[in-house]
Amino acid sequence: MTTSDGNVVPIPQHYRKSQKRLRVIQKRISRRKKGSNRRKKAIKQVAKQHKKVADKRKDFHFKTASNLLNKYDVVVHEDLNVKGLSRSMLARSVHDAGWSSFLSILTTKAENAGLLVIAVNPSGTSQDCSRCGVKVPKKLHERWHDCPNCKCSLDRDHNAALNIKNRADGHAVLKAQRLLSNSRIG
Repeated sequence: MTTSDGNVVPIPQHYRKSQKRLRVIQKRISRRKKGSNRRKKAIKQVAKQHKKVADKRKDFHFKTASNLLNKYDVVVHEDLNVKGLSRSMLARSVHDAGWSSFLSILTTKAENAGLLVIAVNPSGTSQDCSRCGVKVPKKLHERWHDCPNCKCSLDRDHNAALNIKNRADGHAVLKAQRLLSNSRIG
């Protein structure tokens, strides 16, 4: 995750770090006789390991969401098709990051705190220049944005974060007006 300020929050990849341990335990299950007590114990070990990974991920999500909402009044993110991305080549990384659960946690915490979370169209956010708006095509492995038009040079994710922030400017005003009118009514 990269903010429009240029701050980068790396994803800890809890699942990838625990894969070796999971592989050992799952191999242990396959070697046990079906229906035996030793197999049942091994199955419980796998479940316990998966729960540890899920708990670590959830803890990271809550802490990151709290940090974002303490620092910013309005949080803007890309309205990504996470379900579609989870069926792509990036599936393991998408699942390990837990994007949809993070976004739901962030949205819930923001609503409880009376803050705004806005989802914007992700189309071209990393391809367009954040300074002049010219489309600069890049492949996914290219991690640096260099605009030939205005000579803007910065990290690809930082450029995308600035584009997302720029797209949300109009949305934030409309959404804030809706929230104010709803709070007066109810």
